[in-house]
Amino acid sequence: MVKKLVVKLRSAPAPADDAQRRAERHASQAETLREAVHAIHASRNSAPLEELFSAVEGEVQDNEGSALHALLGDECQRKAAAEVAALAEGVALDSSTFLQHVVRLWETYSSQLSLIRQVFLYLDRAYVVANPGTLSVFQLGLRQLRAQLEALPHVHHRIVEALLQLVEAERGGEAVNRHLLKHAVDMLSNLRLYEDGVQDTLLSSASQYYTRESAQLINELELAAYLLHCERRLAEEYDRCEAYLGLHMRRPLKEIIDTCLLEAHLTAILEASRGLLAACAEPDLARLHTMCVRIGALPGLRSVFRDYIRATGSAVVLDEVKEAELVPRMLQFRRDMQSVLHNSFAGHTDFAQALKEGFEACLNSRVDKPAELIARYLDSILRRGSKAGAQDGSLEEVLDAALALFRYVQGKDVFEAFYKRILSRRLLMGRSASMDAEKMCISKIKAECGAQFTNQLEGMLKDIELSADIQAGYKQFVAARPGGGGLDTNVLVLTSGFWPTYRSFDCLLPAELATAQQEFAEFYLSKHGGRKLAWQSAPSSCVVRAHFTPGVKELQASLHQACILLLFNESAELSFADIQAALKLEESELRRTLASLSLAKDKVLLKEPAASEITPSDVFRFNAAFASRLYRVKINNLQMHDTDEDSKKTNEQVLQDRFHQIDAAIVRIMKMRKALSHNLLLGELASQLRFPVGQSDVKKRIESLIDREYLQRVDTGYEYLA
Repeated sequence: MVKKLVVKLRSAPAPADDAQRRAERHASQAETLREAVHAIHASRNSAPLEELFSAVEGEVQDNEGSALHALLGDECQRKAAAEVAALAEGVALDSSTFLQHVVRLWETYSSQLSLIRQVFLYLDRAYVVANPGTLSVFQLGLRQLRAQLEALPHVHHRIVEALLQLVEAERGGEAVNRHLLKHAVDMLSNLRLYEDGVQDTLLSSASQYYTRESAQLINELELAAYLLHCERRLAEEYDRCEAYLGLHMRRPLKEIIDTCLLEAHLTAILEASRGLLAACAEPDLARLHTMCVRIGALPGLRSVFRDYIRATGSAVVLDEVKEAELVPRMLQFRRDMQSVLHNSFAGHTDFAQALKEGFEACLNSRVDKPAELIARYLDSILRRGSKAGAQDGSLEEVLDAALALFRYVQGKDVFEAFYKRILSRRLLMGRSASMDAEKMCISKIKAECGAQFTNQLEGMLKDIELSADIQAGYKQFVAARPGGGGLDTNVLVLTSGFWPTYRSFDCLLPAELATAQQEFAEFYLSKHGGRKLAWQSAPSSCVVRAHFTPGVKELQASLHQACILLLFNESAELSFADIQAALKLEESELRRTLASLSLAKDKVLLKEPAASEITPSDVFRFNAAFASRLYRVKINNLQMHDTDEDSKKTNEQVLQDRFHQIDAAIVRIMKMRKALSHNLLLGELASQLRFPVGQSDVKKRIESLIDREYLQRVDTGYEYLA
């Protein structure tokens, strides 16, 4: 028996019925999700997250993403409106309490929004990604909260005001809850309110605060304390940015501090910095230098540095009362300023140039005198040798420091004239501590000024060395002669072109000295035929053994003093006229020599009458009772001492030499150029001459050259006459 299988087919549902059921399902799912959002906002338990996530996935796959996005927007708007309305009720609270409510709202709202985002994660991944320009779930919630804050501007304003008040309270030294401020700033940043207005308000508040503060403190604090305050303020703002304001605020806050605390009072700061320079306050000056680098004020600080050196150094140079201390004071001043340059200004080339300009200006504020005093200072150093460098370093370092001052001096020809004269006295009187030191000093001068400058100085040293060999040969010559070796004679043979000229005095020498002089001439001319010896009595010295009642003494005297003393071997008493007749010495020189023997502290001769001046009627007696604790007594030698008159003569000689150099330079320039205007001629002279020259001096020399027909005046200036 065959069985039949019957299959009953359902009829296809009507399209209207299917759409209705889909709509009902979507409505049910939407309501379920809405209730879930309500539960999250109310901090209640909702359906399991897996079910909610599946519901969202099903809705998005059924093309209901737009409806879900709108649903979320409505719910977030409702929640944000409720929260902001609650905040509006607390706007009268103090800033700290109100900000605590704001942070609590934000922490709750953001954590709820994060949970909602987990539920609607598929909405972000499928619908939002597929529709560019659509806000993500989290951004949608933030947008709604921002919109509600903007809808109630007094609440937004109160949040910003509370933030500003707490920041300013911390600037004022009060302790604030930085954790609270950090969360408040994070909220504003997430809502994009921090960048859109709040940040500018914070900067404006900082600018106003520091403007008020600087106006008060610049008058109350010393500059050092004010600079420390500025440094501390910048560190505080950097710390504040790291703690809660945000690292991107560092730059604008630094600019505000620089503008309000430094740039606004730059003139007063730079003026007060002279006090820091005077005190050599290197840490404070380094701080000021760093701040000037930040605000681009280095040219102003450089000018203050240069002007301070010029003003302070000029006061030292122009102080005639302490003239003898000029070089040591300037050396110490330069050491201080160099220390400031290296330790405070980092050896900056512009400041090194400012130091150079300042010292050039102050050392040349007094014409020629510093050059003379530097030469005399080097004399004192080279007399003492290594002892001079014991306190300030090696001898070479001391010489380098002194010659550094010389480098700034314009009148180097004045230095040359005085150094040459003083060197000759040092060498002739045996007062140089070391020939090696002398050579080292001259080599340094040569490196600075060239070989021509030191040619005569090197010749003087060479003469001294050659004289030692000549003296050794002379001693052998005397010892070989019958009856030789009576007087111990030491003769220096000098090249007249190298050494300064000394005033020559005719003096009848005692027989013993005249014999020794003749013997040396005989010896020398036998070795060097054709040469001529000119004896110089002014720089000569003698050691005389004298027998006094207390005992025998050796008197270190000049040649003229020795000649006078030897006269008393034959007479116990001599008048001024007797002495002059015996020596044929010029009266002025005789007066000065007798004064050194009878009016000085060590009176080897007694004068009658006992007046303070030497007159032609005076009578002199040998002081047999003379006593001294020293065996060798140095008699004051007025012949080899530089007097004001000697200095004046040296300066006059330098001036005369300058006239010759100006004439030669003008002729040299005009011979090459043929014709030149007055101003161009002055410029050429300034570049060729190694000393400062005034326009009046140039005009006088030009007139002299015109009179001597080297030049002629034309419409355009001057023309050279061949």
